[in-house]
Amino acid sequence: MLFTKEIICVLLGGWLVASTYYRVTRKGFGRGWRDWFILLTIVGMLLAFRLMGIRNLVTPTERAYGVPFVIAGGLLTDGKWADGGVGLYMPLPFLANLAFGIAVCLLPLAVLSIFRKDQK
Repeated sequence: MLFTKEIICVLLGGWLVASTYYRVTRKGFGRGWRDWFILLTIVGMLLAFRLMGIRNLVTPTERAYGVPFVIAGGLLTDGKWADGGVGLYMPLPFLANLAFGIAVCLLPLAVLSIFRKDQK
């Protein structure tokens, strides 16, 4: 189920980025729209990396890194934390978190571009 959620997040995030890029690069939108697209994409990447750095203490001896999808985990053994990746499909949670961060930041621009398109 988690795998399905990650795939859906990657696909929806990619669709939002592609459709917004297509809308703001067409005629009728000024250069400012493209500049905002680039700026919000960069801010989205920074947000995604910040979300991946969040550490949750699951139990007193286990911790997890990453929100909304866990990208790494740690285990307390003999008073020392041993951190590492959590699965064989490690790049997918990373991409899902990246898609989530970018999509959250681009969502306002996507909505505004839809309304701007209709006001010709």
